[in-house]
Amino acid sequence: MPSRRSTFLFVPLLFLLFTVLLCLCAWLLGGAFATPRGQTSPTAAEGESVPPSEGQTVPIRTVVIDAGHGGEDGGTQSAAGLFEKDANLAVATALRELLEANGIPTVMTRTEDKLLYDRGVDFKGRKKVLDLAARRLIAEETEDCLFVSIHMNAFPQPQYNGIQVWYGAGSPLSQEVAGSVQELCASWQTDNHRKIKAAGSNIYLLDKLECPAVLVECGFLSNPDEAARLANEAYRYDVAFSIFAAIAPYIK
Repeated sequence: MPSRRSTFLFVPLLFLLFTVLLCLCAWLLGGAFATPRGQTSPTAAEGESVPPSEGQTVPIRTVVIDAGHGGEDGGTQSAAGLFEKDANLAVATALRELLEANGIPTVMTRTEDKLLYDRGVDFKGRKKVLDLAARRLIAEETEDCLFVSIHMNAFPQPQYNGIQVWYGAGSPLSQEVAGSVQELCASWQTDNHRKIKAAGSNIYLLDKLECPAVLVECGFLSNPDEAARLANEAYRYDVAFSIFAAIAPYIK
């Protein structure tokens, strides 16, 4: 008859052996069902694409930030003398800093006060056309990107205010991103009841680009109160942060 001491030692050893066998079985079964390297699951027949799973979106890894206008093209202007081109670049720069601080790569279409036409060609009468073509090329050469164009609004009647977001038809994701930006901005602009709008041929870049693309009109320079806020660095940062917070969830 075994002693109580030998029984005391035997039980933990048996438990340890059982645990090792259980782990070994799990490892063997895991190897049988694991997806091999270089192969996605589920697999598809050659030449046949696998539809994305529910909730999956087009991959976005880089944000192209487009500060509208520049140089000879000042855009609209407030009564106090604030040019749209300058406010656009200020918001775009703040947005870039927020994205890059959170590890999201960015590409700026411009970082200076100039249009992007080629000075080495006959640009007379074609500056704006060449500028837009250059911005389009930057977006098209950036893989897996979201294009965000920053602008300011204006209207003959000065009472209108608030952020307005447009989206391109080239990617279904454009509308979803635009909705997120509009919704987040409207959450603190309590009198802003604007809806997102689809861009037509009158907005060249959003009309031509195939990547997800939105244009954010960050406010009305024709409204004296809103123009004064847009001249303030802290307010411009708030606008940039709202855009950042709205688009960040879409970026891998």
